[in-house]
Amino acid sequence: MKLLRNRGIRPETGSDSAEQKKKLAAYSTLGLMFPVSIATGLFLGVFLDDVLGTSPVLTIILTLYGIAAGFYNFFKVINKYEKRK
Repeated sequence: MKLLRNRGIRPETGSDSAEQKKKLAAYSTLGLMFPVSIATGLFLGVFLDDVLGTSPVLTIILTLYGIAAGFYNFFKVINKYEKRK
């Protein structure tokens, strides 16, 4: 700590540090949003197609819905934290 102060570098403290940690936590979930939403739509579509006998129709629709949900969540998180600048 003393060495950092002597060079004019201050460690992050206070609300800036807490805000940076929140931002980092939110951004770290972005890498999982797409695969989870797509996989959820895919598996739900396959399951419903098997139950209802509607071959690939629901799989395609729910997979596309999962992709759209992934993009929606991505832009929602990005806009939430970029507006605070």
